[in-house]
Amino acid sequence: MAESLTVELTKHQRDLVLQGLRYVRSSRRLEFRDPLAPPDEQRESELREVAILMGQLEGTSAKVEAKV
Repeated sequence: MAESLTVELTKHQRDLVLQGLRYVRSSRRLEFRDPLAPPDEQRESELREVAILMGQLEGTSAKVEAKV
């Protein structure tokens, strides 16, 4: 079971965290990988987790499908 943590952020702090998550998402998406290699399950899982976290911070329901 995942451990839950509650943190209060100002709007500015939330925006900074979201900006960082967008950077991580972009970095992970653009990371070099062999086009002939099978799908990378860990990479796809990490992208889904980032999308869910971003949705939580934005106050919207995050889509579980991350555009890979």
